[in-house]
Amino acid sequence: MLRTFVTRVAWLALALLIAFGSAGIVAAMSHVPGTAARPELTWTGDAEMTAALDAATVSLETLAAEVDKLGATARVALSQVVAGDAEALEATISSGSQRVADVQRLSGELERALAAVPYSGEDWALNVSADTRQRFDALVLTTGVTEGVDDDWAALSGRSVDATRVIALLTTHDEQTASAAELGSKGKYEEALVQLDASDATIAESRALAERLAATTDVSTLGSWIDRNATYDESLRVLYKALITSGARVNADVRKAIDAEQLARAQLPGDTRALVVIMSDMAQGGLNQAVIAIEEARGSLAAALEVQQQLRDGSGIEPPG
Repeated sequence: MLRTFVTRVAWLALALLIAFGSAGIVAAMSHVPGTAARPELTWTGDAEMTAALDAATVSLETLAAEVDKLGATARVALSQVVAGDAEALEATISSGSQRVADVQRLSGELERALAAVPYSGEDWALNVSADTRQRFDALVLTTGVTEGVDDDWAALSGRSVDATRVIALLTTHDEQTASAAELGSKGKYEEALVQLDASDATIAESRALAERLAATTDVSTLGSWIDRNATYDESLRVLYKALITSGARVNADVRKAIDAEQLARAQLPGDTRALVVIMSDMAQGGLNQAVIAIEEARGSLAAALEVQQQLRDGSGIEPPG
């Protein structure tokens, strides 16, 4: 009986060992792909996806570098607007427009690179690990970051064209009125009046531009400049007409016109500081916002690259041993 009891205990112990061993095998085999428990099950998929992700990251790096250059170009354009450097601004706008085209092209390349990444569907867990998938998800977030950059640049370049036009109008008007004053000083009053007609046309165009800019820009300084110059032009016109009527003799009407001309001339800006203020107002009225929008896109891409670097360094793939 003792021997029978010992035999039964031995068989029970053996059965328990077999049961526990089988449970262990089942538990080990129950780890699904996509977890860290059986990395050899997803090694092939991880390697394939990682290669594609590395290629997409290169596309992201190229795109980020181009947006960085566009941001630098935008800042240069802004400084040129404030400085009133119309000639340099035109060249900068042309260069920036080409960069915008490059940004759009590179954005398309990044999207195509991401679309080519394998195992990115809903059943990804059967083929790749969670760490590798995390890299893909982080890269997907970069799509659309540069969307609207072309509109931002269009706003910047359009406003820059307005700024350039303002500078041209103010400069042209000063030259036209100076020419009229020179003709008047030589007694050529009829010719001076014709020249003042050109000044009036420039003033009218300046007013139309100021009215259009008023929706987004503080045009108070520009408006003041237009009003004061228009007043001076009118004072010259009244003076020359009075001189024509008097036969170039100084009478009461001529003296009155001379006083009015001197008063109007005293109200004119004595230097170019008003132009600087006008350009600054225009910069604040839309150019700054466009530059900021481009800088935000640049910052988002730089942050995405940093995330990729961290994920890539933190989850290297080793082949199964």
